[in-house]
Amino acid sequence: MALVLVVSQMSAAVRADTDMETVLVTGSHLPQAELTAAVSVLDAPTIRALNKRSVADLLQTVPGLLVEQQGGPGGLTAVSIRGGEANFTLVLLDGVPVNDPTNTRGGSYDFANLDPAVVQRIEIVRGPQSAVYGSDALAGVINIITRRNEGGHHQQATAEMGEKGYNNQSLTAFGNTQTLHYGVNLTLRDDGELTPGSTRQTRGADINLDWQALEAQLISIAYRYLDGERGSYPEQSGGPEFAVSDKLDRGDYTDETLALSWQADFAAHWRSRLSATRFEHEEDYTSPGIFPFSAVPPNGADTEFRRDEIRWVNSFEVNENYQLTLGADYRDEQGRSEGYLDFGGFLLPTDFELDRDSTGLLAGISGRPLAPLLLQASLRHDDPSGFSSETTARVGATIDVSSSLAFSANWGEGYKLPSFFALGHALLGNPDLLPETSTGWDLGLAWSAAPALRMQATYFYNDFEDLVDFDPENFTNVNRSAVESSGAELQLSWAVSEVFDLQTQATYTDLDVKDNASVLLGRPQWKAGAFARWQLARQWNALLDYQWTGKQMASSRYTGQTVVQELDDYHRVDLSLQWRAREQLQFELAVDNLLDEDYQNAVGFHSAGRVVRFGLKLQNLGG
Repeated sequence: MALVLVVSQMSAAVRADTDMETVLVTGSHLPQAELTAAVSVLDAPTIRALNKRSVADLLQTVPGLLVEQQGGPGGLTAVSIRGGEANFTLVLLDGVPVNDPTNTRGGSYDFANLDPAVVQRIEIVRGPQSAVYGSDALAGVINIITRRNEGGHHQQATAEMGEKGYNNQSLTAFGNTQTLHYGVNLTLRDDGELTPGSTRQTRGADINLDWQALEAQLISIAYRYLDGERGSYPEQSGGPEFAVSDKLDRGDYTDETLALSWQADFAAHWRSRLSATRFEHEEDYTSPGIFPFSAVPPNGADTEFRRDEIRWVNSFEVNENYQLTLGADYRDEQGRSEGYLDFGGFLLPTDFELDRDSTGLLAGISGRPLAPLLLQASLRHDDPSGFSSETTARVGATIDVSSSLAFSANWGEGYKLPSFFALGHALLGNPDLLPETSTGWDLGLAWSAAPALRMQATYFYNDFEDLVDFDPENFTNVNRSAVESSGAELQLSWAVSEVFDLQTQATYTDLDVKDNASVLLGRPQWKAGAFARWQLARQWNALLDYQWTGKQMASSRYTGQTVVQELDDYHRVDLSLQWRAREQLQFELAVDNLLDEDYQNAVGFHSAGRVVRFGLKLQNLGG
């Protein structure tokens, strides 16, 4: 299945040629083959068939997710879950948290930094998950797994070119010995200038090693490096259409992630995993501001952030019906920013430097008191420095009414520590901010009519409180907003034949701001989509993807005042064709926005129109 509601959570990707499993944690540390939570998975065949230009475009096909992009690849790209803010989503890259609390967006992740060419699998867990991960998982978790060696030797070179200056090259090499699996991914990407002023160039390298030290022990190392430059019109400036000035935001940045893990089976019913991770982000950016400068003055900053985390998780099979998980972790974060605001030549410093640590204890249990009934519960206690301790819980249940019908229910809590920017910014920061919190639940139904036809429907509710907001009267950040988010998600998959399958999804989200008359931006009430995949012949594959995004609110400041307006709904159709000329050679053609739809995700930032891309893949030329 391309996009499925899965009830699998072994926290592991099984290697067929070993007895060990490489742990991939999403939403639970419980070592069972089932999960009650609402989870969507984009697997490798679907990612390759969709052939999207960006990871954000891939995520647009997932129910419950909203993608916000500021005018092309050079702008910031954020993803939110079930109506929450983008910074309410914990983003993991091969299990490493990559949210940066020094940025101006409360720690939300910029998905424009990711290239689909290096992505093997994306797992999305919807609903509060702090009972597993602690801070940041207010609305859900997105775990992105990069391409890894699953056995054997494999080499691949990919070259892709497109209109408006787009080009993308990648090299992949996998290999193994009897006890060692290794892989390398190299990428060089230039997004061109899809829309005026929006540019991004990146260079990346990924290295993965898995060593079967002993029969029951696995040691893994994963390192990722990325550097890039981007340019775009300032956010809310009115973009190429309305901005008074054509000066652009500029940013240079580097990202590094490192993950080390040791996993061992000490007995038939006891698995232990010890891991250490590091994430580093450095960025130097300048912005011309938004003229007239009473709106936003010119500004800039040089920022550095580092997060180290150590985690130990033990899973026990109590008996054939119950599994127990116990774990502990320690996190240390350090952030620094040297910035300024330019008021007519007078530079006002906005420097800040903060660090904090947190220890966490977690416990989880999963079991079947009756054969058709699965029950799960997680409890976590966190003790962050500078804040009161937090205890969060999560419970879930699934009951199989028949072989074709199941119901599920989940309830959970979440919290998020204030970002370093919100706490420490010299002009706007407030060191007395409280953590943001959430409580959420959902009810789900899964139905199938034979393996070929499957349907999943979910109703959800989230209550977000103590949200950090800017108070213009006191010119500082405060806790005041409360937002209720409710709605429904629907997915349908139909394998019509061996050569044709259809996937559809729809999401309805209703938002209610409790404490004031604020309008939430970039949150369409409706979104829907479908894609059809054909195997036209043995060597030919085609995929047609349709996405509809409903009306949404957006703001701009190019007049000197903040103006909120409604953006029209829009339709987008993408086409992907793939022809395998030989076993080692494949040609690809992709047409983004096939119908040349003119739409906006932000005021004054129009879509790129129809864009054609051509690709070539060479693999295993020596074999």
